[in-house]
Amino acid sequence: MKKIPVDYLAHSETDRKLKAHLSLKSGRELLDFLGCDFFYLPGRDISQNEGAVPFYKGRLDFTETERTCPLGIRWKRGAGDSKFSVDSAISGTLDNPDLKVEDILRFPWPQAADFDFSPLLDEAEMNRNRNRIGGLWTGIMGDSYRMHGFQNFLLNLAMNPEVIHTLIDRMTEMYLELNDKYFATLKGNMEIWFFGNDFGSQESMLMSQEMWLDFFYPNIQKLCALAHSYNLKVMMHSCGAIEPLIPHLIEAGVDILDPVQVTAKGMIPSVLAQKYGHKITFHGGIDTQNILPFGNAEDVRRHVIETVEALAPAGRYIFAPSQILGSDIPLENILTMYEAIGEINAKRLA
Repeated sequence: MKKIPVDYLAHSETDRKLKAHLSLKSGRELLDFLGCDFFYLPGRDISQNEGAVPFYKGRLDFTETERTCPLGIRWKRGAGDSKFSVDSAISGTLDNPDLKVEDILRFPWPQAADFDFSPLLDEAEMNRNRNRIGGLWTGIMGDSYRMHGFQNFLLNLAMNPEVIHTLIDRMTEMYLELNDKYFATLKGNMEIWFFGNDFGSQESMLMSQEMWLDFFYPNIQKLCALAHSYNLKVMMHSCGAIEPLIPHLIEAGVDILDPVQVTAKGMIPSVLAQKYGHKITFHGGIDTQNILPFGNAEDVRRHVIETVEALAPAGRYIFAPSQILGSDIPLENILTMYEAIGEINAKRLA
């Protein structure tokens, strides 16, 4: 049997505590210790954290507590240059309920010339022994509603769809341009493009399936086609109860679905694997909402075994948490989680 690939995504504070607990000096040593097969390139988000700031050549406003991003969104600082943690948005640049199409078209959208991704090449070369994950986060929904205001965005999906179409389409055009430069710069030096938008809540999708197909499907299809043109696999993130979207994501070109939020309605690992496991790879599924933060080591070990048994038989599963490993999760449970998958893989390779 083949080894189940293993991934690690964590809050920066979790990183710090794990390395201190294990007396490790670097992130690379931690990945080795956990048996991780993947490495995330830095600077993946131009908006939600400061990771892409070193690659941006324009001017941004910073104070000790607040900042602006290249989209002009104002943020409360806190995440720094973390690969996975995010800041809280304060205000958007198009936060107007009466937003017009011409306002969107006049906005000074970031361009490829504003960025230089070449410093990432050294980092990619140093991590050639792992599957390298990169590209921009490309939150075509998240960045759109943060620019326009969440309430405005949801209302205008129904009340003024032309404006929202224009906003999402223009956001997509920007990210196609920026990712094209990123992918060209890193050509041959990364294997997976990881992007994300949260389309679901705990109980349901945030909009109807018909509305999602209208506003998002064509744009996701274009983004996936760009990544595939550079021979990249596409991993897409969406929290929540998004089972109805999975056939459409497969059709649009998504190769790997993250994070498999098993506590959300309809996201039952065994059912997902049976229905879709021959067409898409699942990434995640180890519950960060209940089991990891509140269970004991035996709960974690049992949960790992059950999740792997449910998702791995189809042969398309990457072991990972269902969200980034937060600082509320006991270190013992994180270590048990990786010990358990290590034991499972040892048996598979024996």
